[in-house]
Amino acid sequence: MRKVFLAVTLVVVLFGTLIFADPALTVSGTIALKNTDSGFAFTLDEVKALAATSYQVTDPWLGDKLYEGVTLSEILKYVGVPSSAKKVFVICSDKKEFEVAYADIVQFPIMLAYNAKSRAIPASQGGPLKLVYPINDFPQVLKIYPAENWAWYVVGIRVEM
Repeated sequence: MRKVFLAVTLVVVLFGTLIFADPALTVSGTIALKNTDSGFAFTLDEVKALAATSYQVTDPWLGDKLYEGVTLSEILKYVGVPSSAKKVFVICSDKKEFEVAYADIVQFPIMLAYNAKSRAIPASQGGPLKLVYPINDFPQVLKIYPAENWAWYVVGIRVEM
């Protein structure tokens, strides 16, 4: 009986964190795939399981960084955003919202970064998820999305038509 209790306890401990893990990112609005009533909730591990990208960029607040993360286009493709979408709002934990045109998300590798220089982005630098623009490779992006659009503490994405 004790062995059964220990086995059940181990299963609950190991898998309970997967089942009850807090979402790191919630995508809502016009999406096809939902796992909650309001949209699709990702844990940080689920975000990291999506196809990753990385690039060197001069972060306007923190200088040169090699960021790794997942592009907004990859996240939106995963949840089934229609190609006719127009607006995407990136939502931060303090409820600030930053609009990114869907056309720009498709054209440029705008990412939600979770690593900087191969390390998790700490809260003191905008983590665990931070909106990063590829301004070194695509300087025109800086004209569309100035430094103030680098969103820290990202917790949500809302898609609108």
